[in-house]
Amino acid sequence: MIDKATLTDIPNTVVRTAFQAGAKVRHARVFHPRGLRLAGRFHAAADFVPWFGPGERAVIGRLSKGIGTPTGIPDVLGLAFRVLDRDDHPWDFALATTGRGTLGRFVITAARGWDRACFGSLMPYRFGDDSPVWLFAEPLDDLPGTASLQALRDHLDSDHLLRFSLTAEPLGGEPIPVGELDLRRAEPGEYRTDFFDPILNRPAGVALVPHALDRFRESAYTGSRRGRTDETNHPPT
Repeated sequence: MIDKATLTDIPNTVVRTAFQAGAKVRHARVFHPRGLRLAGRFHAAADFVPWFGPGERAVIGRLSKGIGTPTGIPDVLGLAFRVLDRDDHPWDFALATTGRGTLGRFVITAARGWDRACFGSLMPYRFGDDSPVWLFAEPLDDLPGTASLQALRDHLDSDHLLRFSLTAEPLGGEPIPVGELDLRRAEPGEYRTDFFDPILNRPAGVALVPHALDRFRESAYTGSRRGRTDETNHPPT
């Protein structure tokens, strides 16, 4: 006889197995299989210093293409980064290009270029007892007008920093500054992870809502990691 706990976990097992199989087929992440490894600093705005801590916080990050379309063909673009929180624990964010409006923020969208990319969290965050907010990251400087990873790589090789403003936005409310993210190409040995997991790595008191989706999303991340081929035989991405 199947108990209630097993029945409840069946959907999560299906999601985890599907993403594990997909990662095995691709020999890489199911989504965002190739990208650029980055490092830099994050400086929190005053209202968010209690969560991130004061001053500049160390960051590693990754910019990627969701499907992996060739050259400059439009794609869902991704921005993932890990920042150390107020207690120097890892805090992961995984953003993808979305709309910014009331409905558009729930939908991933293909971007024609890095210069037009608006990266959103899709799911809202709740900080403490505050109302839910969506996180958005947008470039502060001119970036390549194509969705090509090579164009972005060339831009970085010209000693450019990638600067992004991070804001929090409630439904129907004004954007609230969260901080500024400065990224550059990561040096060898500086990049110490091959995954970013916003469900697993976040501070106590910060939640992604609704909570019911947490297990599904975590199952997807876990399945993709389990199915991934050892990437040490591939160029760093």
